[in-house]
Amino acid sequence: MNLRQASILEFDLVYNILYENAIWIQSKGVFQWPIDWLDSIRPEIKASIDSGLFYVIELDRKLVATVELRSNPEEIWKNDQAKALYIHKLAICRKYSDKGLGREILTLIKSKAKDNNINYLRLDCVAHNHRLREYYESCEFELKGIVETTEVNLALYEHQIQSQKDAVKDHNPPIKTGLKPS
Repeated sequence: MNLRQASILEFDLVYNILYENAIWIQSKGVFQWPIDWLDSIRPEIKASIDSGLFYVIELDRKLVATVELRSNPEEIWKNDQAKALYIHKLAICRKYSDKGLGREILTLIKSKAKDNNINYLRLDCVAHNHRLREYYESCEFELKGIVETTEVNLALYEHQIQSQKDAVKDHNPPIKTGLKPS
């Protein structure tokens, strides 16, 4: 499996994977990626790909998944300055969804973060999506809090890449997020 930056020429492929997942999520009665919201952020997705923030995952030379990885502090995390990689829009082609690729992709991202001296992986999902929350918790992500937004409540999850000891050894101690689990 290969994780690499998406090319702007792959925009349609990336968008189609996101769209396919949005339809599937909606069919499960989960308000996570509404179709109208996804349609409204098409230009943002294209700009994100162009900026090198979207990645694609290939398996046997086929594009099977996509993910957006950001490193800038995010408002939802109170602009915490810890060295973190923020995972967004992780989506796997539905025909590959039962092959354990999500865990493998998260392992690839963890490795990428470690190679770049990143201390934390962070992500969020709608708080009412209990199945997805259980999945992230089974992948060693820890609930850091629930944040209320105007649209929906979001569960914030974090995975520590380096241990406290390793971070001190690397002269890069982790910074506390200040968020508390609900």
